[in-house]
This record gives sequence, structure tokens and C-alpha cells, in this order.
Amino acid sequence: MSFLQAVVLDCFDKLNGERTPFSIYHLLKGKKSAQTIQDAHLFHVENIFQTYQAFTRDNYEQFVNLLLSSGYLRQTTGGAYIATGKGRTFARGYKLAQNFPYLNGLKYQETAAIFWKRLSLITQVASHFVYQNRFYYPVQRDPRLQAWVKSWLRQFGRERGMLAEMLYADLYRLFSNHPAEQPEILVLRLTGANRIGKTIGQAASLLQIETTEYWYRFLHLLHFMVQYMMKHPGECPLLYTMVKDVYQEIPLTRSAFRTYEMLKKGKTVSEIAAARQLKQSTIEDHLVEAALNDAHFPLNDYVSKEIEEKILKAAGKLKTRKLKPIKESIGDISYFQIRLVMAGRMVRHETS
Repeated sequence: MSFLQAVVLDCFDKLNGERTPFSIYHLLKGKKSAQTIQDAHLFHVENIFQTYQAFTRDNYEQFVNLLLSSGYLRQTTGGAYIATGKGRTFARGYKLAQNFPYLNGLKYQETAAIFWKRLSLITQVASHFVYQNRFYYPVQRDPRLQAWVKSWLRQFGRERGMLAEMLYADLYRLFSNHPAEQPEILVLRLTGANRIGKTIGQAASLLQIETTEYWYRFLHLLHFMVQYMMKHPGECPLLYTMVKDVYQEIPLTRSAFRTYEMLKKGKTVSEIAAARQLKQSTIEDHLVEAALNDAHFPLNDYVSKEIEEKILKAAGKLKTRKLKPIKESIGDISYFQIRLVMAGRMVRHETS
């Protein structure tokens, strides 16, 4: 599993001992905590968020121990785990940033997962329309997904026989003009009237790619498709209808989204906490999440410009993203203020 080793080592290299080893586990699993979401932004590892949920806590720990025993990681006197020179060289050899430029699990993974389920079922349905087959086992068994597809199909009426042709045209146009990956990476997984889609392992074997690398290339292609469709809906109109209702420009968790909507209506943190019967610290977590994702977040409504500058100066001087050293160096400020400023700095940096 050398590709997965490269992914994990790249994370250790970026975190540089400032977080526990299990913070990477939470990133890969896509834990919806304020800390994990903030870490994804702060350490520039948004790409791998929620991209490898196959890990259990035990086998992740075994995986990290293997990296230690292989000399790719080392433990510092303070107990932190950092990538060795050997580990960094190994990870950088895969050129993850260059080879997977569209991968962004934090922003696209949930949309991509829904898109794939819809696309795979719609492709199967379209294929059976062509052959006029009415009875078959759907590749997706989720009743809610099936209901959505049935509703989606009503727009075609008697033109359903043209669905396969329209779908092919959209996919051909997308893959021909913008080859982010080999089209076979996706096409091999699709099921039709006279063929069964390949499993991840079977597709990887046919393409002579390591299974984990194939999985990441599959996600990379899906993320590219979502990004492109949202930017150019007119180029692939049929595919666009499969994502437009689930895509979020500002990818907040549901609870954070509700809080942010109330905030934009003029509610205070304490008022929102009371109305939603949540702790104030939870509402503060939501604000940090919003600050990380919205370049227009009104940061200085919660932290004065003077305190913001003190926090940024301390973080720069200490060269750390850890909250405790920053707080100790400044004094009378809250962890919430530090987190909010660090979040605001990250989103401004990313959009500048």
C-alpha cells in the first residue's frame, strides 16, 4: 500500500508534529469536528479530508507503527511524530499536489459521493431503456436515491430513449476536452444492460494501478467533474442536473450552516445558543467553521483589529499553529479569538 503510505506521510510532513497522529486518522475519515475541519485548512490538507474511510482505529495505528519501524516516521522527545528525511523523500516522489490538483475532499467529497451514486444508477437505467429491459436489479439500493432518480426521469417523458445518447454526449465532451484522468477510471465502474461494472480492485487490476492509487484517482476524477460542471453548467447540462441541488459553494456542516444563517440575520452568539439549545462553545465552533470557508466572514465583528494583529504577530514570531503557545505569549485573549483569527487568515490567504 505504498500509495497510501505516501498520502499519510505527506500529512505528517505538513502537520510537522503540531498535532497528534490520530488527527490524520480523523482527517481521512472526515470527522465533522471543529478541530478536524480547522486542521484541514490550517495545514493545507483539505485534499485528503474524508477520502479514506476504510481505516479503523486499530489498523490505522498498525499502519503508523509500520511507518515508524520502516524509518519513514520518528518520534520526538516531546512525543510528537514527524516525517523523517526518508519519509519526506518517499512521499514527495508521488508528487501528490501536482498529480491530483482537483482533489479536495473537504469541499467536494460529499457532493461527489452523491453524484457518483446518481450517475451509476442513471447510466444503468439509460442502458436498459435502449434495450427495452424493464426488469433488472438496480446497482444502487438506497430507496431515497431511487426515488430521486424516478423524479429526475420525469423530465424526459417519452424522450427517455434518448437519455443514453445525451449522457454519452455529456461525458464524451467532458472527457475529451478536459482529460484530468483516464476516462476508463470511471467508465469501468459503470453497469449497463449487458455488462456489470467492475469493483475497485478489478478496475485497478485492469489498469495496472495499485488499488489505493486507483481509488484516489477515481475520487480525483469525480472531484474534477463536480468542479467543472459547477463552473460550466452549459457544457454538460445533463450531468449538471445531477449535482446542482447538493453542491454547496460554502461547504459547511448542516449545524454550522443553520447557525451562520441565523448570524447573517443579526442574531448574536448567545441568542443563537439559546434558540438552538446549544452550548455557546458549539456556536463558536460554527463561527470558526464559517470563517474558514467564507472569505466575506465579518471577522472584526468578533475580534478587534488590534487583537487580530497581536495574534498574527505572535503566531508569526513563534512559528506555530498551536493555540496554547500563542495564548500564553499574549495573555488576556480567548482560544475562540485565536481560532477565529487563524481561520480568517487562512481563508484570506487562500483567496488572495
